Amino acid sequence: MRDAFLRIEKLTKGRVEGYELWQEIPLRADTRIIARPSVGPSATKLHIRIVGGDYISRTPIEISYSHVDGCYMIRDYGTTNGTFRNGELIENDGRSYRLKDYDLIGLAKVRGQMRVVFRFGLSYQTQLAWVSEDPWKPSAVKGLSVNTAAKKVFMDAKEIILNRTKLKVFEVLYAQRSKVCTIDDIAWDMWGMEGASSELVAKYIQRLRDRIESDRAKPRYIVTHSFGGYILVE
Repeated sequence: MRDAFLRIEKLTKGRVEGYELWQEIPLRADTRIIARPSVGPSATKLHIRIVGGDYISRTPIEISYSHVDGCYMIRDYGTTNGTFRNGELIENDGRSYRLKDYDLIGLAKVRGQMRVVFRFGLSYQTQLAWVSEDPWKPSAVKGLSVNTAAKKVFMDAKEIILNRTKLKVFEVLYAQRSKVCTIDDIAWDMWGMEGASSELVAKYIQRLRDRIESDRAKPRYIVTHSFGGYILVE
């Protein structure tokens, strides 16, 4: 089986017991139950406890590894304010949804904002095993290349140093490379919200272009789409 983790990316209110914002919670073969704690003898035993968040349901969601399908699955067993995978509401009847590397898991959407956002990710060791499958690898050839396992970006085989925010923007574009990333796609992955202004997203795109493009006015790799959004061109 493949080890994975949940990284805590947003806490509007409350906290994840035993962890801080941006920390990674390890996931292994055993099932992880996530909810706000209940009291009493019939309370569900929780592995990931979210405390101080009134809108987080006491009804659990579950993340477990499926040996049959060879991947992690998420299930919602009846939460009140919903569980979201990459912005899409999943059914709360216990059915299984496949999780992929970099998926965002949002809990309890209230007035358009997620109360808690996790990033699902495969472990560093798992990513190393998959490097040979990645179509972009650092090389001596000219142009943009990526080492996904090490989370490093290269231009003409020279590493480009990106801070955490710029790297997150790049990861959003890279996950959908050669496809259009809309303003809402980027806003959801960056801040766990919809409806961010195009000016705010454009500001972060321009900062990333400053690091990658030789001529920001005539971008070669991060291209503005005519109908809105951006495309990372291979």
